Amino acid sequence: MNKSTLKDKLQAKKVTDYSYMILLFVSFAFFTFFVIRPNVLTIFSLQEELGKLHILDTGYENVIKKIVDIQSFLEENRTDLYLLDEALPSLPQINKIVDDTQYSASASGIKLNSMALSNVDLKDKSSEFTRKKISINIDGGANFLNSKDFIGDIVDGRRLKIIKQLNFSQDTQNGTESGALKLIMEIEGYYL
Repeated sequence: MNKSTLKDKLQAKKVTDYSYMILLFVSFAFFTFFVIRPNVLTIFSLQEELGKLHILDTGYENVIKKIVDIQSFLEENRTDLYLLDEALPSLPQINKIVDDTQYSASASGIKLNSMALSNVDLKDKSSEFTRKKISINIDGGANFLNSKDFIGDIVDGRRLKIIKQLNFSQDTQNGTESGALKLIMEIEGYYL
């Protein structure tokens, strides 16, 4: 085969058509892998990131809505927030709970024989908002109506308190004309 026959074969219509097709395929493959593919990958990654941002935006929107709800609740109840601090103070305020109990007892006509405090930890500096308690054990005497008034004053006070134990007993050996009862009571007061 010489050069002229080879040149004639290369210039034939079929060979030139195939050559152009191969050249077109190679250039199309180049564009597909090095130009179009990165752009398509960028579009898909941006679509995925857009979906994540939409989810994040919805989460932020919900948080902002909750903050606005809490803020409007606080605005509506601003005048009554001091009651919450009085009902569940941040410190034990032992003197206040003892004074309130003594005042309720004297106002109700209860004669207090003894009052003892327990379950008080004055060194507790934990910042957790968990309910802590103070126990007050009361030993006194009064008639039934005075005892009822005393219990009502304890329950109706602003400080959160519950009566854990309540015992009434009567002096059966000596007896009393006024119907005096011996009252033993355990009260729990709470603080944060």
